[in-house]
Amino acid sequence: MEMMVNVLMPNNQHFHERDYILAIIFDHFLGLQWRHKVADIDSIRIRFDGQPGEIRMPDAFFRELETQWLKDDCLPAQSLAQWNSRELMADIPLVDVNIPIIYGNPNATACVDEQCIELPIDIFGSAFFMLSRYEEAVLPDRDIHGRFPSSASLAYRAGFLDRPIIDEYVEILWAAMKRLWPGLQRKPQQRKVRVTCDVDSPYFFYPSITAPARMLASDLIEHRSPGRAASHLAARWRIWRGDYHADPHYAAIQWMMDVNEKAGRQMAFYFIPDRFHPRLDGRYRLSEPRIRGLLRNIHARGHEIGLHASYNSYLDAEQTCREAAMLRNALAEEGIKAELLGGRQHFLRWQTSVTARNWEAAGMQYDSTLCYADRTGFRCGTSREYPMYDLQERRPLTLRQRPLIVMECSVIADRYMGLGYSDEALALMLRFKNRALQFGGEFTLLWHNSHLANDRDRVFYETLIQ
Repeated sequence: MEMMVNVLMPNNQHFHERDYILAIIFDHFLGLQWRHKVADIDSIRIRFDGQPGEIRMPDAFFRELETQWLKDDCLPAQSLAQWNSRELMADIPLVDVNIPIIYGNPNATACVDEQCIELPIDIFGSAFFMLSRYEEAVLPDRDIHGRFPSSASLAYRAGFLDRPIIDEYVEILWAAMKRLWPGLQRKPQQRKVRVTCDVDSPYFFYPSITAPARMLASDLIEHRSPGRAASHLAARWRIWRGDYHADPHYAAIQWMMDVNEKAGRQMAFYFIPDRFHPRLDGRYRLSEPRIRGLLRNIHARGHEIGLHASYNSYLDAEQTCREAAMLRNALAEEGIKAELLGGRQHFLRWQTSVTARNWEAAGMQYDSTLCYADRTGFRCGTSREYPMYDLQERRPLTLRQRPLIVMECSVIADRYMGLGYSDEALALMLRFKNRALQFGGEFTLLWHNSHLANDRDRVFYETLIQ
């Protein structure tokens, strides 16, 4: 019988939440057998079958929640204490040796001897707080699109949005465990680059009677460019004759597949099935012959097709299910078998825990929405895929989260970080990629096919997918 890690908790309050986060840390992240026990103790204890020694840490988060579930009284202070991890070990692979204490004992130092290691961080409570997006279910802050902004998050206010802090906490826990029980082995880390595309605009030249006239007027009057007008008319003529590669947005999808295949990568393309918002959703239908041809082409080349749920669907379970069914029907009609179906919300609109519950009800396997639109970073504190939790119904979900790490316009666009196509912008994106992979996680990149209009876009893109 395989020996187990035994985690002793001070009480059975929030047993399901505690069980959930233990499964994330030990099953999904470390790959260790474990059991959860309740004991008459005042802190969390970790022991290993048949071996001396134990790890102790504060039981801060769940203890505070006993009467404060989904209330802001138990949120961390904006200014967090820092702990120097060298007290435990000098070479733990962290972003920085000084690490913020989200929950724990801010006045404590690590106590280390051959029989006991006492850590000042409540690793399990802090991980639950970040992975469940607890603060987003409590705080009212929202932007004009109803999104929780980065500026309201603890990670931004406390200065650790650029760190996968829960991955770092796991490394601290693992270092403590290896120090006490050197024979322990964790599962191999599976670093991966995931390249995705939200197909908001599959083509630049939309089929319309009035569109050519409007574009011609814009080229001649607004831009004063007869050459631009001639180029656009020539492209429309080629498209009318069936040469869709003359359309820059359509051609960008083909180029994306080309360069990713060359790099040995499979892409994921997420399509909007329903035009639920007349202005902000995609101006196309999955029933269009050109879209059906695109779906067949993407599938034939070995890439994934997924759901880009429409602008207003994030609070609407019925609409989410409807759009998932529309996508499944389109794929089935084209003979495309989707063994894994996931995707992302349009505009990154998300409401904890409503949107996740809607996606699970729609039979989706994963979502990859969780990144702030206005600022790139580790919104969930990790780059690793993990099962989500419903804070309202108090239960684990089958839906898995693949945290989005970088969206191109978050860094480049003036309305967000505004770094443009600078060396600083590319260096920032690469830094997030390297940090995600450093901890055995996944670097999930979103680059829109409609955002490949110039050479700098393509240089950035090719650099990031390598």
